[in-house]
Formats: sequence, C-alpha cells, structure tokens
Amino acid sequence: MGKLLYIGCGIVLMFMIGTIIVPGGPDTARAQVGLVPIDKIKPALPEPDPYDRELPARGKFLIASRGLLDPRFRETVVLLIDYSANGATGLIINKPTKVALAEALPSIPGLKKRSDAIYYGGPVENNVILMLIRSGEDPKEAVRVFGDVYVSASRNTLERMIGSHKTEKQLRTYSGYAGWMARQLDWEVSRGDWLIIPADAHSIFESDASGIWLELIRRGSAIQVWNQNSTSFGFNNPELTSRLF
Repeated sequence: MGKLLYIGCGIVLMFMIGTIIVPGGPDTARAQVGLVPIDKIKPALPEPDPYDRELPARGKFLIASRGLLDPRFRETVVLLIDYSANGATGLIINKPTKVALAEALPSIPGLKKRSDAIYYGGPVENNVILMLIRSGEDPKEAVRVFGDVYVSASRNTLERMIGSHKTEKQLRTYSGYAGWMARQLDWEVSRGDWLIIPADAHSIFESDASGIWLELIRRGSAIQVWNQNSTSFGFNNPELTSRLF
C-alpha cells in the first residue's frame, strides 16, 4: 500500500507513493516507483515579489555561501518550491547523479531511449522522485513554482512528458528534497549561509550544472553589494512638492 506524502509545509503536493527503494543514496538508486495523485491539489501561492531584498520565497534561488561547509549543501543552488511560516522546501538543481532515469524507472514507456540523469534534490526522502517541468501551459497534476516552471510528483505527468518527447530543457527529475522547519531557513539566511536571488528557468534547464553555483554566487554577491550600497534620496520642500503633484 502507498502512503501520503506532503511536500513542504502547506504547498502543494499530496501524492500516493508506491514502493520506492533507493539503497545507498541517489548514486546507487535502483527503484520501482508508482506515483498516483490524489484528487485535489492546493493552488499555488501568489507570485512572490522578485524585488524583495534577501527574503526567501517560493520561486527564489538559495545560493550556498562560500562559507557554508555542510557537505550536503556545499556549493549548491536550491530552488524554493514552498516557503511559509511553517517551514520551507526546495530542490537542489546543480547536482546530477550517475543514475539514469531509465534505470531507476524501467517501467515507464519511452525512457529506454533517453539518457536523462536523476538529480540529487536534497537529503530528505531520497527515495522520492520529484519533477520540475518547463511548460507554456499548466501541466496536469503539477503546481506552478514561478513563471513557466512547475513541480510535480505524478507518475501520470511524467509519462505524459516522456510520451510528448519533452527534452531535458523542459523536464528534470530529482531524488529527494531539502526541507527546513519553521524559521530554520530564516536563521540560516541571517547567519549568512545563503544568498537569495529570483530564480530563472535557464539556470535550471539549460545551464551546465558544474558552473551554475559559481555563476550565481557572483550574481548574488553583486546584487547583495548593490542592495547594501543603494540609498533613497529626495527633498523636503512643501512648495516644490505641491508643484510636482
């Protein structure tokens, strides 16, 4: 029998997970996976403001700082797929494994002809498969993260994506996810463990995984310097104000 899986803390996905076995972590994954969606999926949260300075939100990248030495997250880029007062959930986007999706899911039609690798999504529940999908239309059994990027854990959705010949520029699969308890991520951000920037689909689906962290740490550092140095200015002259407005 399956079990209920709640991805995140108030988002998103509630799926029936069948027998999933990933002994020894993602690099040695061998799995028989059955994912069947429950009838209802909560709607996505409102789009976050991309100009909020250094605030975690769904649809933001967390970029591991140079000083973050935890081996599970060193030099990682995490896409937040859920963030609320109850905690946060994300997927590491720049750690491909040596396991082919076809090897892990041999029962999915059409996978044998593909070379897609499973990515290491995070240290929580490595036996769970999640997908990021890039689509101009709302995929069934998926939830929008930002722009044209969606997250899903539905086997039906994966089969549809494979059947419609979606490439790796449109589909990525992940083993496990990263999770934070309430306020844990906020504390890590305040400690300087993470830089935060708006996510972009190009980095997820098209950039070379080996270079993503370095590219984004530079971008994030530049944005951080700009935010720290930028100041507002104006004047205090009622007569001029009345003429302007």
